[in-house]
This record gives sequence, C-alpha cells and structure tokens, in this order.
Amino acid sequence: MGSFKKVFNSLDITSQCREYNIRIWQCPQFLFLVMGFIIIVAIIATNIVARRFVAPEIVALIVLAVTAILFVLSHIIISSFERMAESSKSKSEFISIMSHRLRSPLSAIKWHLDLLIARKSLLSEEETKSSLSAIEGENEKMIRIVNDLLELNNIEDGNLMLSASCFSLVKLAEDAVHAWENALDSAPKNVFVSAPDSLPDVFADKIKIKSVLFCLFDNALKYGTKEGKISVSLERFSDYVRCSVNDEGAGIQARNKKKVFSKFFRGDGILHYRTEGTGIGLFIAKNIIEQSGGEMDFNSIGGRGSTFWFTLPVAKTTDSA
Repeated sequence: MGSFKKVFNSLDITSQCREYNIRIWQCPQFLFLVMGFIIIVAIIATNIVARRFVAPEIVALIVLAVTAILFVLSHIIISSFERMAESSKSKSEFISIMSHRLRSPLSAIKWHLDLLIARKSLLSEEETKSSLSAIEGENEKMIRIVNDLLELNNIEDGNLMLSASCFSLVKLAEDAVHAWENALDSAPKNVFVSAPDSLPDVFADKIKIKSVLFCLFDNALKYGTKEGKISVSLERFSDYVRCSVNDEGAGIQARNKKKVFSKFFRGDGILHYRTEGTGIGLFIAKNIIEQSGGEMDFNSIGGRGSTFWFTLPVAKTTDSA
C-alpha cells in the first residue's frame, strides 16, 4: 500500500511543481513524461525507417543505439532541470528563513530604541540599562547570522581559512559551555563535560572549533527538552580525539538522516521545538571539521535524543603514549 502511494504521488505533477514553485513545463516530472513520449516516437520512427533499408538484425541494433542515446540525453537534461528546481526551492527557503531571522532582532532593536527616545526622561537607570543590554544582545544575533552567511559563502567558494594551533579540546569545551550558558538566558544549567585526565591536545583552528561546539550546543537545546540534560564527552581514538554532544530530545527521523548536514535543513519537529536557526549551522560545522582533518556524524533514535560527534587529529607535539 505504501509503495503504491509513493508511485501515485510521484505521478502527481501539479503538486510537485507547486513544491518547487515552478511552472509545469519546467518541472522535472513533466519533462520526464515528455522525454518518455519523445523516446517512444523516436524508436517507432527509427524502426519504420530502418525496416525499409536494412536487415532486421541491423534494425534491432539501430533501435537499441537510438534508445540508449535518447535515454542518456533525457537523463542529463532532466537531472539539470531537477538541480535547477532544487536550487530555486532552496533559494526561496533561504530568503524566507533569513528574512524571518533578521526581522526579529531588527524589530526588537527598533522597539527598544523607540522606547528610549520616547520615554528617555521617564526611564530609570535600571530600565535604560535593560533596554541597552537587549539591543546589544539582538545586535550580536545579527552579527552571528551575517558571520554564518560569510562562512557559508567562503565554503562554497573554497576559501575557508583555518588558522590551526595546538590546544586542549577539554579546556575549550569547558570554556565554550560556560560562555554559551552565560550568553543565553534560555540555556539550561545542566550541561556536563566528561573527559579522561590524560587526553592529549588537538591541532585545529581553536576559534572555528569553538563555533562548532556552540552550534552543537544550540542544536541540542533547540531539539532537546527543558528537563533533559546535555552531556559533552571526550575520548581518544588512535590519533584522534573525539568529542560527542548528547541530548535527550526529539531525535531525528530515519527519513531525514541523509539531509541533516545539508544546507537549510530543519527537522520535522520545527513547529514543536524552539528552532529559530538558519539551517546552515551543521553544514558549516561539518565542513570546518573535515577541513581540519577530522570527521563529523551523528547517531539518533526518534523520540529518544541524538548524539552529534566529531574528531580532530592529535597534536604531534603533545602526543602521549
């Protein structure tokens, strides 16, 4: 029954075109049907023409050759249009997400500025400080968004710059947890870091790795529960140090696991959780880790939480037995 439904949905060209937000003659599914019709007509025409001039065996070979050529050409054309359609859909999603993400802090800043201007003489010193603090916080949000967009652009252009050095990943994780908890009023105070005493230093870009940790903490908070704890564990595997961030939240459905590290992906539970991200954090984080010589992946069970982990190479100068 499920497979029949999938076949039926794949034939629903109108809904597919609406999903991509393109006209029907630009839709990959419609082009597939058109190319199929063209192939059938071409095969019949080739067969009729060839029968008049050559032997049946040659006719069969000609028909097969023409079919193969048309099939390859149709696949190339349809794949190109499908990529264009996906790009158009991603662009629309990007504009929608970024408009919302930038509008919120801008509206908050405007509201506080209007309050300061209109009621400057009536506000107490504490109220003034509170408004200025709120403006600073919203401004920081916009800076982070712009920095993420610049990072995304550098990655796509192949210009991601890393400044590697030796540092303790344990110390960085502890500092990152402390900074993250202080930066967010909504951040839980039940984030735990565990690591063995003799863990060696790693060799990577310290600032970039800290941003990766922030991304994983934010992700755990957004899809976690208020009561659930977030745990950070570090351990050594051969010539790498592995850092894992575990939450006790919604988890990731199996059908979405291949999309997690793609641009602008946001989970199915987007309306039920505190998810205001841009959808590019994990994409950026994975690229940073991979260009640092490590790996990044995750394990998850729907409804029971997720564990995102990454590895970084051990610094040779501090390598211990």
